[in-house]
Amino acid sequence: MRTTSICCGPPKEANCVGGLLPAMQQTLMIPEEHDVNSNYRNVQADIVRFVQLGQRVSTNFTVNLSNRATFDAVMNAALGGNNFMPSEVAATIGTLFDDAMQVEFGAEGSAVLYIDVPFFTHQRIASTTGGGDRYTDEQRRDYTQKVITWARSMRADEITVQQYPTVADLFVDNSPGENPYRIRIWWD
Repeated sequence: MRTTSICCGPPKEANCVGGLLPAMQQTLMIPEEHDVNSNYRNVQADIVRFVQLGQRVSTNFTVNLSNRATFDAVMNAALGGNNFMPSEVAATIGTLFDDAMQVEFGAEGSAVLYIDVPFFTHQRIASTTGGGDRYTDEQRRDYTQKVITWARSMRADEITVQQYPTVADLFVDNSPGENPYRIRIWWD
């Protein structure tokens, strides 16, 4: 494991010691080795700092977590509460993160995750190619069902699936539906 310290705020602020504001300092544990396809090595520290600050000052925000390293660092820094246990979320999400088209974390009163279902293999977060095959509707529903099953095991209070096309604003609770697009997982 490699450790790194980050803080919210510029290093030249009044109460800043050694570039870190003591009250905002956070030490992250980042595994050195992981599957290269997981994009594990590049933590976006600004995103982690935003989440740390966001959870202290707002109950309504989301940020895009574009790689596994940033997801794990955000879960390490995230405040738990109610049924949301960020360390358990990070430890159990597995390839569901890598196979998503996009993952967002934030708050809507309390913790929320959004997971977008890809249409093509190259849209996956872990994809290393510029082109890919189209997923069948059945494959997209299967992936969505796996995410729903995982979210239930994480004791999420609400699981809704926005259907495609998104202009219809059609949502389905606890089921993939016919054309899954975006999965909302919320802990109260």
